[in-house]
Amino acid sequence: MLEDRIRTILLEARDYARRSGLNAEFSFHRERSSLIRLGNSAIALSTSEELTRLDVSVQDGRRVGDFTLTADITSLEQLKSALRQAEENCRNALPKDYDPIFGMVEETVDDTRGYDPELENISPNSKAELCAKVIKSLKPKGRYDFSGSWSTGSTEMFYITTANDNEAYRKMTDGRLVLVLKESIKKWELSVERTQKRANEFSADDVAQEFEALLPIYENNPGYKTPIGNQRVLFGPQAIAELVALSVWSGFFGRAYEEGRAFTAKNRPGDKIFSEMVTIFDDPDHPLVFGMPFDFTGKRRRLFKLVEKGVFAGVCYDSQTAAKYKKERTGHDLMNWDLVFVGGSGPAGLKEALALADNALYIPHLHYTHLPDPTKGIFTGSSRFNALLVKDGRFVSPIFSSRITDSIPNVFNNIVAVSAALVAQNISSTYERRSPEAMAVPSWLLCDNVRISDVADGF
Repeated sequence: MLEDRIRTILLEARDYARRSGLNAEFSFHRERSSLIRLGNSAIALSTSEELTRLDVSVQDGRRVGDFTLTADITSLEQLKSALRQAEENCRNALPKDYDPIFGMVEETVDDTRGYDPELENISPNSKAELCAKVIKSLKPKGRYDFSGSWSTGSTEMFYITTANDNEAYRKMTDGRLVLVLKESIKKWELSVERTQKRANEFSADDVAQEFEALLPIYENNPGYKTPIGNQRVLFGPQAIAELVALSVWSGFFGRAYEEGRAFTAKNRPGDKIFSEMVTIFDDPDHPLVFGMPFDFTGKRRRLFKLVEKGVFAGVCYDSQTAAKYKKERTGHDLMNWDLVFVGGSGPAGLKEALALADNALYIPHLHYTHLPDPTKGIFTGSSRFNALLVKDGRFVSPIFSSRITDSIPNVFNNIVAVSAALVAQNISSTYERRSPEAMAVPSWLLCDNVRISDVADGF
C-alpha cells in the first residue's frame, strides 16, 4: 500500500475536487532508479535518482485539462494548487470532437507481487564488482573492450478519480543488464543481456560463460558474408521481442486500425493473418512479464488476445480511441504492456534448435529497427551481436552485419518451428519516467524465406 502520508493527502485532494464539483483524476508515479554505464572496460557513469510526479486531469464535457507536478507530495494546499491549474487548463482547452471517457477505478487493486527490496536497494558497488569479475576473467584472453549498462530500480503507481472510492496501487522492481564485448581489431561485438525481477537472479560466472561459449567461434573463423535474398533464419529472444513489438505497433493499435494505417486494417477478427504457430496475448498475469494490473484510466487489465493460432483476435483501444470510434476500451491507456508470444512444440534447447535448423542464419538480436511502411507491416533491422552461420546443425562462423527488410506477415507466415520454452525479455525504455516492460518470448523461432536486403563487408 502507498505510504500513508501521501495516500491521505491524495484522498483529501479527491474529496476537495468532489466538493468543488470537478471531475478529476489523480495519477501518482514515484520511481527510484540506479544506473551504471560502462565504457573502455571501466565504470563511465554511476548515477541514481528519486522522482515523484503527479498527473492531475480535470474533465468538463468535451474539454480536458492536464497539469503535472514534479515534486514530493507535501500538503493538501499543494494539490489544491495543482487541481486549480488543471481546472484552468480545462477551461482554456479546445473541445474534442467526441465525448471523452472519464476515468474510473473498476476495482480496488493493491499489487506488490513484483516488489523486491533487495533489488531496489542493490548498490552501485555490487553492480560494479560483478561486471569487474566478468571483465577480469575475459579481458586477458584477447583484444577485448567492454561497455554496457545496468539499470535497476522500483516504480510505484497510485490512481484515483472522483468517479468512485476505489484505489489502484502497484509497486514493483526491475533490472536490466546489457554487457557488450568488442574485439578491438576485427570490430565484432558480443552481447549478453539479463532481465531481472528480483536480486541475485544471475552471477558473474553465468555472464562470463555465455561470452566464453561464443568466443571460439568468433576467434577461430573468418566472417561470413551471406548472399542477399531469402534465407532460413533462427531468431533469438531479443530479435523475437523486436518482431512482436513491431507487429503490435504496426498492426494492433486501435487508432491506426480505424484510420487504415495498420497492416491489419483490411482484416476483421476471425481472419487468418499468420501461421497457426503464432499466438500473441497481452497477459498481465503471466509469470515472466512485469504485470501491469490496471491502466491509467482505472481499467482492470486481464488477458487480452491479439492473435490466437494465427487468427486475428483483437485490436487494442485506449480510452480516447474507444470514445472517438465508439468502441470498448481494452485496458491499454498505458506505456507498458505485458506481451506474451506463446511457446510452440519445438525443443527448448538451442542445441536441438540448431539440429532442427540444419543450415540457417542465427540472428539473436535485431538493431536499429524501423517500420518504413506500417500499412504493409514492412520493417527493417540489422544483426549486430552474436550473429552466426549455422551449417549442418552447428555454429561454424560469425556473419557480417546483415540487414533484414521484410514484412511482419511474411515472417510470421513462414514459421517452421517455435520453442516450447519461454524467456523474459526486458524491453523497458530508458527515457522519460521509469516504465518497466517485459515480454515473454520463445527462446528461439525458426523461419523460412526471411529477406536479407543488405550485407556489409565487415561486422
